[in-house]
Amino acid sequence: MATFELSASGDGRRPDPVQKLIIMSDDTVITKQIQDTHSPDGRVIDCDPLLLIIEEILYRAVPLGIQAAMQENSIPAGFTEGVLERLSYVVNRISSEMTYKCLTSGDAHDIVISLLQLLSNYPWEGKLVLLLAAFVLMYSEFWILIKFHESSKLASKIAILKQVPEVEKLKRQLDGLNNLIMLMLDLAKCIVGFYKLPAQKVDLPELSGAVDTISAAIYWTARGIVFCAVYTSQLTAANYEDPTLNWGTLEKELSALADKIRSSNENLQKQLTDCYQIIEEKKENDAYEQLVRLTEMAHIDNLKVLRALISGDNDEPPLIDGTTKRTANLDLLRRKYVLFLISGLFDASTSFDLNVLCQIYMEAKAYSGIRNDFELVWMPIVDSLQLQTEVTKQKLEICQGYVPWYSVRQPSFISKPVKRFIKEKFHYRNRQILVVMDPCGKVSSLNALHMMWIWGTAGFPFTKTREQALWQEETWGLELLVNGIDTNLIQWIRSGSYIILYGGFDLQEISDFTVTARRIGRQLNITLEMVYVGTTAKSTLQELRPLINDIKNQRLSNCWEEVMMWFFWTRVGSMLLSKVQLEANDEQDPVMQELEKLLMYDGMGTWALFSKGSDVMLTGRGPALLHLLHKFDEWKANVLRRDFLIELKEQYNRLPAADDHPCCHLEFDHTAGRTPESMICPECHRSMEQLVVFTCCHEH
Repeated sequence: MATFELSASGDGRRPDPVQKLIIMSDDTVITKQIQDTHSPDGRVIDCDPLLLIIEEILYRAVPLGIQAAMQENSIPAGFTEGVLERLSYVVNRISSEMTYKCLTSGDAHDIVISLLQLLSNYPWEGKLVLLLAAFVLMYSEFWILIKFHESSKLASKIAILKQVPEVEKLKRQLDGLNNLIMLMLDLAKCIVGFYKLPAQKVDLPELSGAVDTISAAIYWTARGIVFCAVYTSQLTAANYEDPTLNWGTLEKELSALADKIRSSNENLQKQLTDCYQIIEEKKENDAYEQLVRLTEMAHIDNLKVLRALISGDNDEPPLIDGTTKRTANLDLLRRKYVLFLISGLFDASTSFDLNVLCQIYMEAKAYSGIRNDFELVWMPIVDSLQLQTEVTKQKLEICQGYVPWYSVRQPSFISKPVKRFIKEKFHYRNRQILVVMDPCGKVSSLNALHMMWIWGTAGFPFTKTREQALWQEETWGLELLVNGIDTNLIQWIRSGSYIILYGGFDLQEISDFTVTARRIGRQLNITLEMVYVGTTAKSTLQELRPLINDIKNQRLSNCWEEVMMWFFWTRVGSMLLSKVQLEANDEQDPVMQELEKLLMYDGMGTWALFSKGSDVMLTGRGPALLHLLHKFDEWKANVLRRDFLIELKEQYNRLPAADDHPCCHLEFDHTAGRTPESMICPECHRSMEQLVVFTCCHEH
C-alpha cells in the first residue's frame, strides 16, 4: 500500500511533503506495530454522536453529496453538554499535531504511529473517530475560506495569507479528495459498528477473526487522514502554479489509498453483516425456544401466551375488531377460547371457504350458548418484503374490512420466531388452518377447520374428545353427506325419494347416464331425483363451468352452484381426515369405507351414489353403473320382487373385475397430521400400495 515521505529541500523552500509511493504488501508487520501502541485504560467514547457531528460538518462545509440530509438538533443534548468538553482538548491537540507534522519533515508511517501513541489509552474505535474529527476540524476551515472568501472581508484576508486557491481550478483534485474522505467515514462507521455488537451475549468467531483486520483498517484510515491533511496543505495558489509538484503522482497515491480503504471496508462490512446475522439468528432462536417453553407451561389464563404470539414488544393495540373496525387490545380475549385463523392474504370474492366460515361464525355469535365463550382472530402471514408494496397494503386492508372477526392489525406484529413456531408447531404450510387455544393458553386443536366444515358450531370447543363424541352420534347416510348444503335435498330425503348424486367431467357419459336413469325411473313409476355435485378431478371449479352450463342447458338433472360443490367435497375430505386423525380402521368403520370409496371413484372418472331417503344403497363407478342400466331389461323382473336399489346393488356386486379398471388412489396431505398406515381398496379389497407424491399448486 502507499506510503510517502516528508523532507525539506536544501534550498530552504517549503518541503515537498509527498515524494514517493511505496507498496507494502504485508499488513502483519503494520498490525504488530500499531497494536504495540494500544494501551487502553478503560475509558469509553460514545462514537455515534461524534460521527454525527463529523458528518454534519462535512455536509454543511463540503459538497460531498451526502444522501441523507442531517437533521437539526440530531445530536443528543447530553453528549454536547458534557462529553465534548472532555474530548475537545484531545481533538484540538491531535489536529494541531497533525497540522504541524504535515508541514514539517517526517515519514507518513511515523506520523501515524505518533498520533496513535497520543491516543494509546482510547479504544480502537475511539482512536479512529478522534483522528477523523481532528482532520475534519482542519479540513472544514479550509472549505470555509473557499466558500466565504468572496462574501466576508475577514475570510478574504485569511484566504490571502493561506494562499487558498480558486476551487474551479482544482475540481478534479478536490473530487478525488472528497471521495477518499467519504470512504474513510464509511469505514469508520463500519468499525464502530463492530464495537457496538453484543459480543458478550453470543460466540462470534467472525468477530474475533476481524480484530486484526480492524487494526490494519484503522492504520490505513489513519494513513489516509494524514495523506488528506498533507494533500490539503498543498492546495494553495502558489503550489497550484508550481511546476515541480507532480499532481499526477499525488492522484495515484490518493487512488491507491482509496482502493485500500474501499477493500478494507468491503471485507469488514461483510464480516459485520455476518455478525449481525448470527446475533439475529441467536436472538430469534432464543425467542423461539422461550415461546415453546411458554406454551408448554401451565397458566391461569391465556394472556401471556397471546402477547407472545401477537403483540411482542409492540405497545400499540394489535387487533382490529371486524365489526366496529376499531383497534382492540388482547385483554378482550382473556379466558376465552381463541380460534386463530392462520393464512396468507385472500381474495374474498372467490374464497368459498372464507364465505362459508363467515356464515358459520355469524351463526355462532348469534347463538347465546357459546357466543361469549370464544373469539376468532385472523393472523395474516405475509412476507415482510411484500408488505412494503402498496398493492399488498391495500389488499390487507380489504381482507381486514371483509372478515367479521378480529384481525392482527399489522403482519409485522407477528415476529419471525412466532412465524417459525406457527410453521413447526402448528404445521402451517401456506394453507389456511384454524388453531384452537383454550382459555388457559393450551392448544386444544392444531386445525379445527375439518370439524368446522362437518359440524359447524356444534363442534365447539373443537377438542378431540368433542370430535369423538360427535362421531358416536353419526351413522353413514346421505343426510350426513349433504347436511347444511341443500335444503331441497333434505326434503327429498325426508320424503323417502330415490336420490342419485353423481359426478365426473365426461359430458357424454353424464348425458347417457342421466337419460337412461330417468327412463328407468319412469318405467318403475318412482320419484327419482338427480343432482350433479361436481368433481375433485379438476384443479378449479372454474374449469367445470362449461360442463355445468351444458348440464343446465340440456336439463339433464339438478345441478349445484359452485360454492355448494366446494362445500360438499370439502366436507367429504374433512370427514375422512377426521377419521384418520382419530385413528379409525377402515376395515371396521363403514363410514370411513364409504368416504374412501367416494373419493377414490371421483378420482377415476364418472361415478354415482344411489340412496333411498337417507339410506345410501350403492356407490359405484359410472361406466359399470351405466352398463347395468343399459341392461335393465335383463334384470328388471327381479325388481318386481324387491326394491330397485337392492337389486341394482346385487347386480353391481356380481360384475366381474374389468381389465381396464383405472388404478384406485387416494391422496393425503402429510401436513394435515396423521396419515393412515394402510388402506383397503374398495374395488378389489386388497391392501393398497403406499406411494409418495410431491405436488406444487403454485400457491393457489
